[in-house]
Amino acid sequence: MRIDRVPDVAKYLSAVFLVAWFGRNTVWNFLPLYLERHMSIFLVGLATSLPPAVTVLMDLPVGSIVQRSGGRIVTFVGISLIFASPVLYLFTAPVMLILGKAFEGLSKVFMWNGGWSLSLGSSDQEVESETASVLLLGPNIAYILAPVIGGLLIASRGFEITFVFWALSSLVAILLYLRYIGIETGESLHESVSGVLSRDTYAGELDDLRMNWNDLKLPLVLVLLYYVIFSFYWVAVPLLLESVASGRYVVMGAVFGLAALPKLFQYLFGDLADRFGEYRTVLALGLCLIPVLFLMSTLSGPLAVGAVFLLARVFSAGMSPALHGMFNSAVPDRQEGEMVGFLELFKHLGQAIGPALAGAVAAAYGVSASFIAAALISTGIVFVSALGLRTQ
Repeated sequence: MRIDRVPDVAKYLSAVFLVAWFGRNTVWNFLPLYLERHMSIFLVGLATSLPPAVTVLMDLPVGSIVQRSGGRIVTFVGISLIFASPVLYLFTAPVMLILGKAFEGLSKVFMWNGGWSLSLGSSDQEVESETASVLLLGPNIAYILAPVIGGLLIASRGFEITFVFWALSSLVAILLYLRYIGIETGESLHESVSGVLSRDTYAGELDDLRMNWNDLKLPLVLVLLYYVIFSFYWVAVPLLLESVASGRYVVMGAVFGLAALPKLFQYLFGDLADRFGEYRTVLALGLCLIPVLFLMSTLSGPLAVGAVFLLARVFSAGMSPALHGMFNSAVPDRQEGEMVGFLELFKHLGQAIGPALAGAVAAAYGVSASFIAAALISTGIVFVSALGLRTQ
């Protein structure tokens, strides 16, 4: 990796995102268990779907604000909004918990849209991959290490201490951002927001999507199905672990941390997709994932759940580089910037469906049934991938 050619702003952002995401991820995987104390499993699923639902509504408008006002101010708004969620979670009334989830979505869509624009916009084209890897390094470290610490904190002090830690880490992230990156704007935020409310802002992008729909429909459907499964885990796995390891938060934290390790090795599956083809790679991984998800519906011990869940995450995480490559290949170069917004739209739509579906199935038929439903969705991935192979 040519780290010396990666822009400094991407390195600083990675460090800021590490701090901001570390506090969040000490408790985020455990949140369905905390929410379950105050609402039904069905409502837990709906609440967990709320952040991606917010991003579905806000992705295109925030992307337009980034173009008008610049990535620095938008990223700062996102990092600043992080503070609201843990404070709201300290209040156990369901309406406050739901508001906390809504702010999660708002902070994420501002932070990541601004962060990607700021880092990649400062990068030379030949080192964009390295820049993206550096930016993601900080959050990925948080995904792996923070749940382990979170399990220890919850086991010894309860959920409240993790919310305090989350709030404090967000304040530190704000200070680091102001110190090392700072705020600059193009248009004022008020002018940018006024501009994105105009329907003319999106008319051209929708026309481009219609023109390219025949080439993009299969990649976008696969992205949707993939992220349904990806987000299914957010509700189903904590509920399953609670049923087989009730109160053993240290064990749960270790499982969540280990299951995040495949994020560090996704590039290996990208190499496989380059060698054997994107559709063939997704088809093979989908076939491998189906029996693993069925197996998860039968497990009764935390160690077995952890091991099989890690295997499931390997297969599902491996699909991501192939899906993005598949989409990029189908998009005309001159329209890539516009179409990425629709990629994110289908991604977040899948993330909104997954937890709601997991909560609904678990409430009606039990947690084990939710993994059977996920296996059926993986079957859909196999079917669509086979269709893509036939049409190539």
